[in-house]
Amino acid sequence: MSVLTTVSPRPQRGWRDAAARLPALYLTILALFFVSGAAGLLYQVVWTRKLVLLFGATSFAVSTILSIFFLGLGVGSLLGGWLADRTDRPLRWFGVAEIIIGLWAIAFILVVGYGESLIVGILRAFELDRAMGIGLRALLATALLIVPVTLMGATLPLLAKFVTREVNFRGLRIGSLYSLNTFGAVAGCALTGFVLLAALGYTRTTLVGAAGDILVGLGALALASRFEPAPPFPEEPPTDPMRALDPAPETAFPHRSVEVLVLITFALSGFCALALEVVWTRLLTLVFIGTTYAYTTMLTTLLCGIALGSIAAAPLADRARHPVSLFGILVALTGGACILMLAVFDWMPEQFRGILQAAGFRWEALVRGQFWMAFAALFIPTFLFGATFPAVLRAIAMVRAGLGRRVGVLYSFNTFGGVMGAIAGGFLLIPMLGTHWSIVALGLALAAAGLLLVWTCPTRALAQKTALTGAAAAVLVAAYYVMPADIGRSINDWYIPDDETVIAYEEGTEATVLVSEPRDKVTGSDRVLWINAVQATASIEKGVKMNRLQGILPLVFDRDPETALFMGFGSGVTAGMLGLSEFDRIDAVEISPEVYSVAPLFARDNLDVMGNPRFEFLVDDGRNHLLTTHETYDVITFEPMPLALQGVSTFYTREYYELCLRRLNPGGIVSQWVPLHSLNPGIVRSLLYTFTEVFPHYTLWFVNADLFILGSDEPLAIDYDRFKERLAVPEVNAALAEVDLHEPIELLGCFFMDEDNVRAYVEGGHIMVDDRPWAEFIAPRLMYERHVTEALQQLEPYYQSANAILRFPEREEDEAEAIRVAVQRRHASRQQGLQGLKQYYGGGFGDRPEEAFQAALEIDPENRDAQYYLKEIGVNRARQYRRWSEYEEAIAYLTDLLEDVWHHPELHLELADAYYELGRLEHAQRRYAIYVELGGVVEYAHERAAGNWPDTEN
Repeated sequence: MSVLTTVSPRPQRGWRDAAARLPALYLTILALFFVSGAAGLLYQVVWTRKLVLLFGATSFAVSTILSIFFLGLGVGSLLGGWLADRTDRPLRWFGVAEIIIGLWAIAFILVVGYGESLIVGILRAFELDRAMGIGLRALLATALLIVPVTLMGATLPLLAKFVTREVNFRGLRIGSLYSLNTFGAVAGCALTGFVLLAALGYTRTTLVGAAGDILVGLGALALASRFEPAPPFPEEPPTDPMRALDPAPETAFPHRSVEVLVLITFALSGFCALALEVVWTRLLTLVFIGTTYAYTTMLTTLLCGIALGSIAAAPLADRARHPVSLFGILVALTGGACILMLAVFDWMPEQFRGILQAAGFRWEALVRGQFWMAFAALFIPTFLFGATFPAVLRAIAMVRAGLGRRVGVLYSFNTFGGVMGAIAGGFLLIPMLGTHWSIVALGLALAAAGLLLVWTCPTRALAQKTALTGAAAAVLVAAYYVMPADIGRSINDWYIPDDETVIAYEEGTEATVLVSEPRDKVTGSDRVLWINAVQATASIEKGVKMNRLQGILPLVFDRDPETALFMGFGSGVTAGMLGLSEFDRIDAVEISPEVYSVAPLFARDNLDVMGNPRFEFLVDDGRNHLLTTHETYDVITFEPMPLALQGVSTFYTREYYELCLRRLNPGGIVSQWVPLHSLNPGIVRSLLYTFTEVFPHYTLWFVNADLFILGSDEPLAIDYDRFKERLAVPEVNAALAEVDLHEPIELLGCFFMDEDNVRAYVEGGHIMVDDRPWAEFIAPRLMYERHVTEALQQLEPYYQSANAILRFPEREEDEAEAIRVAVQRRHASRQQGLQGLKQYYGGGFGDRPEEAFQAALEIDPENRDAQYYLKEIGVNRARQYRRWSEYEEAIAYLTDLLEDVWHHPELHLELADAYYELGRLEHAQRRYAIYVELGGVVEYAHERAAGNWPDTEN
């Protein structure tokens, strides 16, 4: 039997009948408001993501969108409160509001794309600056959001008026409404972030929310037709046992100033809550890695704490003799808890890693660990934040008159404070104070405001106020002694390898940026750039090689590019390589200015790119720059963060590639990085397939475990002589020589597939679109899995030599044929090396990938790639033996390897260095044995280091 069938349609029989029917009706209202909360959070997630595509993924853009959202909620709560006090049909108005919200959500999805086109057209037509562009986008976002979010804000005052027909237990009933709505938001957040977006995409997810809202509205209208208008319920008789527990409430504030102070404190609470959410998100991102699931986990945990706190405090608030004082105590406790939790944040990284290691780094363990850790850090302060709502309701809305207005004003003050907090958290507090002192400052502000309320409470005795103040002071002193010196730095330091030291650390609006280097390195190389605890790029040999290949690839083709756009600056190594070529202008775009700030630390490897006059360094979201710039380019290349991070997938969608194609000059080239690490073969195939569906012509290149696909609107071919001439430019040749790519044959060995083979390989892939960036939801599940070997196995059948696109317009046929033979020999050698790569990236210590690379050198002794991996494997294996204290095994292994590669002097020095590492041991006898075993290679290595190359045959 449904709830509705238990409710009589004739409410006029008196208060006893009405009171008997109220529980079923009230439970139905709670259920409707639960679904309303779920739909509201669903919309917030989807609308924010959709508008970020228009605004760009900067913190300012996200804060602007959230500010509009909360501003609308605040305005709506005021209007809803005004309406609630002037209508005898609040439930009907609630139903109408829900239906309009659902219909508007559908309209939003249909028109947001047209709004984007309109704004971009205006920006380009009138050549408006960035500030005007932000203003226009804010106007568009306001136009799209203000109606539904205002109606969302109005729903609580309307329902509060409906369910509080008697004075008693008002805090419980309104608090329960707020709690159930927030629990609905918890469910909506989790369902949207973990299930709906991945399975349905934005449009169909929005339709799910719209259906829920419309059904809620229709249900509310059905109830309203049976219960509105209705006479107010009289107060419960004094014989009611619950009434006996309810003390005589305060009937009014003795001073207007106390009421104002309560409102201001609740606004401060909203300010601190949203500012803390920004700061907490930054810290938890450092611990969890900023995947879409990590953000969903954080928001779900935060909302859950608020909902539980509200529902737990509601009965207490209704029985409070000193509601103003209770509210002050809860606010002060919240401030102290925020500071105390810094110690928990400091404890989290080690515990989280321990959970993952114990569970074998499985995805399910990752999610569970994130939830438990987030609850450990956030539950107490968010629980207390939630508990303040019924307490402040009791303090501010103690009389029946003007209840709707009072609830609306109260909620609006909190919401307007939240608007300011969302902006201040990212733009003022973190850049000025850092995450640590931002939390301390916000916690102290809450504690001070709460204690001020306690002291202004007219019904508390002086001794009670003094005792409460002393207890609060004790909590703050305890918090000071248990908190770390700097929580942001502490979490980052935990992720830095033990043998590295931090040389730069900056907390900015967009990200926390850190640079580390090995403790024994003083050359300025081998440095690592960390962005939000994720290794963005490393200037180790392998990383520099990949970046310099990325920088030179657009120049190997038969084009004469003059302008370039490089997005995702990172360490600047790729940009530095681009800067050596004869471009007239290169626009570099990076979302975080702190990345530019630390770029000089990579000057040795990025070729001092910050001093290159060809560059214009822009701070913006790369996609937003492409969307709004008036410029067109001959080359567009980008180096995004790992695909598992939230938002990165928008750089791999069909719409993004279409945008790139529109910003290309005729014959221009787009270069896209597709890593094999942390992706499975299906994602790799689909990412490439999406690219090929936009660009008419393309080729695929490969180095280490990284693919580069280059696309154009014209066929891509290599003029060998023009290409060789470009590599011969002294600065270019020197930079490529550092990574063994300065010889034309070696660089051509990185070619992997032509257009036909790429098309054959990607068959069966799935296009990724802006409306459903599915890879963003799959990639995080693969972060701790190893699929490089599997991906290489599927790529290998399509591997071909660069002869497929090589042209010789200025060579005689016999000369051209000699080059083709050399290219083919290098290709055969690299193909043999693929067998070693599959073992290197997927095997264990017992595998012997060096044998495959030795076989590759037998095919082509000049294969630098095989030489590099032999050195890499030999040194790492020797170090592993050393870590196991198996010194004799290390000596025997290196000696055998040196004998095998004796005719490759390029390998001797680094392998000899591995001997030196063993020779630095304090055991004199073992050191002597090592030098004896090494024989003449030590002297050889010294000679080579000094620049003297003895005859290899000797």
